[in-house]
Amino acid sequence: MLVTGSGSEGDTRPFLALAAGMADRGHAAAVCLDRSGADSAARLGLPYRELDGDFRAHLSGGRAEEALARATRDGGLTGLAFFGEIARAHTEQWVCTVETAIDEHRPDVVVGSGLTVWAAQTAAESRGVRFAASAAFPLAPTRAFPSLVSPGVPPAWLNVATHHVATAMMSAVFHRPVAAARRRRGLGRFRAVWDDVPVIYGYSPVLLPTPRDWRSNVAVCGDWHLDDPGWTPPADLVAFLDAGEPPVYVGFGSMVGTEPLLRAVLDGLAGRRVVVNPGWSGVDPAAWGHDPEVVHVVGQTPHSWLLPRCAAAVHHCGAGTTHAVTRAGIPSIPVPFAADQPFWARRLVQLGVASAPLDRRHVTPGDIRSAGTILDDVRVWSRAHRIADRLAREDSVDAAITHLTTWSTPASG
Repeated sequence: MLVTGSGSEGDTRPFLALAAGMADRGHAAAVCLDRSGADSAARLGLPYRELDGDFRAHLSGGRAEEALARATRDGGLTGLAFFGEIARAHTEQWVCTVETAIDEHRPDVVVGSGLTVWAAQTAAESRGVRFAASAAFPLAPTRAFPSLVSPGVPPAWLNVATHHVATAMMSAVFHRPVAAARRRRGLGRFRAVWDDVPVIYGYSPVLLPTPRDWRSNVAVCGDWHLDDPGWTPPADLVAFLDAGEPPVYVGFGSMVGTEPLLRAVLDGLAGRRVVVNPGWSGVDPAAWGHDPEVVHVVGQTPHSWLLPRCAAAVHHCGAGTTHAVTRAGIPSIPVPFAADQPFWARRLVQLGVASAPLDRRHVTPGDIRSAGTILDDVRVWSRAHRIADRLAREDSVDAAITHLTTWSTPASG
């Protein structure tokens, strides 16, 4: 299997976990990722080919903050133009790189994800190899819930329509570069839907049950995650955790422009012990004058190690973080930004393991103090533990293998 993907470390990590899980079960697996996945691929011993472009560099400029602000204000799809610019700059090179990897590794199937999904499909078809689509969140149309990037919560009778609108908008944004790459290879027209290929979703049916109206080509496998058994925590982090009560974790992953929010959250958590991960924000909370015996700043730290040692998490509700927090069995204080994050925030509330989502543009210390009362609710803790127990019994890699090996799709080219 050849797995492709592009995005933040959180975006590519599930697909590294899928490939590593395949390799652990005796299947040959390789990855095509941008440079955010290089170190992890090397550590896991996975053959790796770097895709063109640096997603973190794209997010570091003002254009990314503008796109994020629009998406937060108007709904996730309004930021698509920004990602369309990335695709226009890199799609042809992505296709060429995946073709080269196919020639090298001769996979039975190419699994495409993220911004590279249609480039991977194009490369697979050009080489006559089976293709499967994948995502860490649901994309297929359904009556059960609206599109994840739909602004607000529409009436249920509009749910299917929101999915079709989302697909049409994604098609409009990504059509030109993908269609051009397909024409160069004599392939059929670009379609932004996957009715005739296997689709594997890397999120848990415990958090979001599989809709009854989905086609048989779609499988919800559970989230693919890495446990990082060889990771060694720094001594200062261990000492901090051992020195008192479990802290509240604060982190917003690859989100940018978060300094005002981080300051408000830390002020609102005054009196509680805190571990904060500034992620890709580019700020250093250690310089803000907080007592280091109360607020501890960490760099990249495996959620699987840290979160079970925490009392709760204030986070952006990305799919990976949402699953990591629920696997740890702790409550959430959701502060979603854009894309699928408001959807996962609502799901945590519906599951009874989170406070009401906060608007990241207007969060005050008082909002955080009010939301923090959830930490003292024994019913929330009980629900969180029950969900964690159910998640621990999932085998998401085996579910993906079963679907990919039982759904037979002739390659086209």
